[in-house]
Amino acid sequence: MTIRIKLFLILLTSFGISTPQEINRIGELEGVYQGQVEGGYSFCCKTSSGFEEALVFNEILSVILEKYPLYIDKHVGQNFIISFTKDIIIEEKRSKEVSTIIRLQKLVSGQHLRE
Repeated sequence: MTIRIKLFLILLTSFGISTPQEINRIGELEGVYQGQVEGGYSFCCKTSSGFEEALVFNEILSVILEKYPLYIDKHVGQNFIISFTKDIIIEEKRSKEVSTIIRLQKLVSGQHLRE
């Protein structure tokens, strides 16, 4: 095997190793709970450009829901700090993005994520 082929294989291997590390980053944002919708839990969040956008998180860790269940009659319209991960799941010939809430913190009146 030539040196060029070996270097090419090493390069390909390094890309294969680094990609999953980038996918599993933890994000954090502030959002207003809008309720449970088909496919997950909806929150209204402000984007970095200042616009409001509805985001749907596919899952919430069961430990979080056991400790702090989200009730529509109590929590809709309330502010939360949401910590989440986004993962890419590959199924046969398709891939899909799944976002999972790993931490929820209810904000008290006047409190914000970045003060």
